[in-house]
Amino acid sequence: MRLFIVAGESSGDQLGADLIGQLQLQTDVHITGIGGTALADAGLNSIYPMSDLSVMGWRDVYLRLPLLLLRLKQTVDAIVACKPDIVVLVDAQEFSNRVAAGVRKRLPNAKIVLYVAPSVWAWKPERAKQILPLYDQILSVLPFEPRVFRELGGPVCTYVGHMAERFYAGTTERVCKQFLLLPGSRNGEIKRNLSEMTMAIDWLKEAQSELKLTLAAAPGKLELISKLLDSPDISIGEGRQQFGQLVSNAKAAIAVSGTVTLELGFADVPHICMYVAEPKQLKNYEANGRPLINLNNIIVGRMFVPEIAGTHALAPEILSATQNLLNNDSEMALQREGFAQMRAKMQNGEPEAPRQNAADIILSMV
Repeated sequence: MRLFIVAGESSGDQLGADLIGQLQLQTDVHITGIGGTALADAGLNSIYPMSDLSVMGWRDVYLRLPLLLLRLKQTVDAIVACKPDIVVLVDAQEFSNRVAAGVRKRLPNAKIVLYVAPSVWAWKPERAKQILPLYDQILSVLPFEPRVFRELGGPVCTYVGHMAERFYAGTTERVCKQFLLLPGSRNGEIKRNLSEMTMAIDWLKEAQSELKLTLAAAPGKLELISKLLDSPDISIGEGRQQFGQLVSNAKAAIAVSGTVTLELGFADVPHICMYVAEPKQLKNYEANGRPLINLNNIIVGRMFVPEIAGTHALAPEILSATQNLLNNDSEMALQREGFAQMRAKMQNGEPEAPRQNAADIILSMV
């Protein structure tokens, strides 16, 4: 099978590599496309660096627009040239949609799959119908999304589970001696969010001195974070293997909203969820009624993990929430109860859209 895959960020790189691994157990797979270190380990020689696509927010896109347009053209041209049996676009919604549209114009019968559904349930529900012509299938990582896409008239959507499950250790005894800082995976995101953690870091060093302060850097972000973080009291780890070790030893965390919060939920790590947004992002967020942003909260349908979002001056609120979490065993227990409910929903999917295997879906389309 000839498969063209595009992953634009670290979480997508992991998802793509996991999918390739599942497929390779069942058939021979020739991989072409764009990805990072995980997909490289799976056998992909990326056409260009995945980091070229790692942008967040309108400002990042504006500053890198010429490069993004070049990469878009290169990607579409490469897909058309190799005429793969199937195209898998992993997350990176705006870029993926444009790639799919470009391929659809030139290869109308191409089989195109989007892995990770756009969050039409959070904002702009009209997007579901807009992308109907682009994709033959959406592989969803959240259990309620097939129902949402069916109700909104979007593409066929199938729930396939989430890689975050691998962080669940069950009843295994854990050593919880670390407090984990997770400032995001994109440059702009890291720069905006890391500085807002400062007050909580200072308090943790004084009031929770028994906890080791550790920061988990996304792959390729160690140099940037080392420059931004001027604190000898905080150790920095990088890479997925190191991340797994840090999570397994974490008592609690402060995390930027994203996939990592679901990983913390599976690992049973109580945390504060934060996000420093750009003004336009915040405007959209507020226009949509400030919907839930922590994936654990979204799946369970209620807020049990604190969410702190805005454009600036979030540090006092982050500090207060951190103090409340670490000083109250009941708050820690409340989050763990919520995580258990989340895991139960993720395990099976919804009754009308039970969980299926991602590789089996791909193979059935070829």
